[in-house]
Amino acid sequence: MCFIFTANLLAQEVKNYSSVDSIYFYVDSIKILGNEKTENFIILRELNFEIGDTVNYKTLRYNRDRIFSLGIFTKVDLNLEQSIGKNIISILVEESWFIFPIPFLNVREKTLERTSYGVSLKFKNIRGRNETVRATVSLGYDPFYSFEYQNPLLVASLDLNCSLTFAYGVSINKSEILETFYGEQFSFNTFITNTILGKRLNEENNLFLILGYSKINAPSNKLNDYMASRNSVDNRISAGLSYLFDSRNLKQFASNGEYLELTYIFNELLNSDYNFNVINLDFRTYNEIYKTLMIRGRFTTRHTFGKFIPIYDYSTLGFDYYVRGNRYLFSEGNNRVLANLEVAYPILDEWNFGIDLPIIPNSLTRARISIIASLFADIGTIFNNYEKIKLINFSKGYGLGLTILFLPYNSFSLEYAINEIGKGEVLIGTEVSF
Repeated sequence: MCFIFTANLLAQEVKNYSSVDSIYFYVDSIKILGNEKTENFIILRELNFEIGDTVNYKTLRYNRDRIFSLGIFTKVDLNLEQSIGKNIISILVEESWFIFPIPFLNVREKTLERTSYGVSLKFKNIRGRNETVRATVSLGYDPFYSFEYQNPLLVASLDLNCSLTFAYGVSINKSEILETFYGEQFSFNTFITNTILGKRLNEENNLFLILGYSKINAPSNKLNDYMASRNSVDNRISAGLSYLFDSRNLKQFASNGEYLELTYIFNELLNSDYNFNVINLDFRTYNEIYKTLMIRGRFTTRHTFGKFIPIYDYSTLGFDYYVRGNRYLFSEGNNRVLANLEVAYPILDEWNFGIDLPIIPNSLTRARISIIASLFADIGTIFNNYEKIKLINFSKGYGLGLTILFLPYNSFSLEYAINEIGKGEVLIGTEVSF
């Protein structure tokens, strides 16, 4: 007699019944089905259990989301098959299309003139080892071109990973100090190359060595006093270390787990006696507080210190990091502090969408779709090394939002935020908040 119980059904029907989650069973074997291209070990290394361990249905749901977080499957099911006294964990996957464009939109300011838009062409899961090659073209505000290569398993015996990045762009000056001095808006020409070599300690802990080179060109010698090299070109080598802890279930939009990233970067200016340091901390926590109702929190800070810190490398609020409600309020200085709190509820928890069309492969017509409503509150500030943090200097905002996930491909968010003086703004983007 063969009895099959699917974790996918459990995820939808008995997700919140502790009596079901209290049932543990011994894992006798693990089998993987549906991976026509992906190597088995790419899936197995995401599991936090192995043959000989005891697990429950909560463990299966968590591991289902971890496998989906790889970003190379449109559907993942974990089933428990009990046959002839043996417990078999069956992992059924449906692979996504391996090459596809991902459009993006970044409304940086209230006018279309300061909106970035473009497309990333991704080639995923090369050789079935979850390697990724991505070429990005960003037009409009801050245009750039980049090429990235990521290999999560460079040396299998040592569990080493690596990533390479090359980017060239015309970066519009964000500093109000520099614009006031220069007399008008201007741009820097930048070239960046970055190499990261990582060591995965286990499923949750990683260490990284970071090496990089950048070249920043100012438009004229008029800005020499603000450049580290005291001429119009700064050449910089960067070296650093990073630690990452990640226990999130679904990385694209987590409901459980923690995320901690701590990075130290030392910057050496090749044509200057100056150098400076950057420390980044990013901590996030995710919890289900009642059934599928989630609370999500984040605290992030950036600290720069050294004999001379180029203004173009100051910490900022108002661009990539911002307080919702004060999205377009720009501030700059040595250090940044930003905190976010969200309460989120899935209007549509999970819909495995699929449609069969002639000629078009099924891997292109499948997606995991979720719709999440949220209430949020943000607070953040910028301050210099010689200043004390004062609550009165913090920008604040709160509001509500709607996020639509088209996994593993992309997402869309629409938010309305109000700042501390009651002024509202609409925010549209193609990324989740955190």
